[in-house]
This record gives sequence, C-alpha cells and structure tokens, in this order.
Amino acid sequence: MPDERPKNFIERLPEIIARGEEDVSKLDPEMIEILYPERADKSFHVTVVFGPPPAEGDNPDAAQSAHERALAIAQTSTRYRSEGSGNYVRHFATFGIDDVNALHDLFYLVSEYPSCEILVRGKRVPYGRELWLPLLWFFRKDPLEM
Repeated sequence: MPDERPKNFIERLPEIIARGEEDVSKLDPEMIEILYPERADKSFHVTVVFGPPPAEGDNPDAAQSAHERALAIAQTSTRYRSEGSGNYVRHFATFGIDDVNALHDLFYLVSEYPSCEILVRGKRVPYGRELWLPLLWFFRKDPLEM
C-alpha cells in the first residue's frame, strides 16, 4: 500500500484563478522576493534612487543639465523605472558589478540631492553611501582598458 497523504483543504479547492503570474517584471523587486522567492533575482546589484534636483542653487541651468545627464545614465541601467510625476517623481536605476562605471557617474551627479538613496539588492542597508559604494569603486575600470 503506497504512503499517500490525504489532500489538504487548499488542494481540494477547484482552480478558480491561476496561482502564479506569468510576467513578474512589472512588480517591485521586494514583492517578487516575497510572493515568488524562486523567481527573485539573487545577483548583487545596487540601486540609486533619486528625485528632482534641489530647487535652490547657484546655477539652475547647470543643475538642470546635470539632472538630464543623470536621467540619461539612469535609463541605460539594467533595470530602470520611475514612479510619480512632477516634483514627486522618483527614479530607480539598478546597476550590477559590470556597470560600476555608470553607477559611479550617476552617483557623482545626484549624490547631493536630498532625495538620493542607495539600495543594496533592493533594500535599505546601513552605510549604503559610506561603505557599500566605496567598496564597489574597486571594480571600476579605467576607460583606457575598456
């Protein structure tokens, strides 16, 4: 006689809706890790989160130009998304180890923004700016080597 266990209540319910989504790319990485841990990205990556440039400053035209360059760099990242609009927009640019030069350039442009945050593997970690980023700068490549 085989060792069969009886079905539990959930297994007895008819399949009304699909138990999983086909495309999870539109979900927030934290939600993917919670809902579908087997599909979560396990690679090491750093995300730079920033909003609009600060309103005050010596040269608003130069600040706007730097912000446009920052957006151009952010949009070339492996995963880029933005939330909100106007003064409440937040840009999320995720970089891996291979894209450390672009990460450095973006951070150099937006590091003084009050809204700038550093996420390691999608999470806020202590000393993201002070410890994790300088450790990543060791992986920077000289432009002549590239």
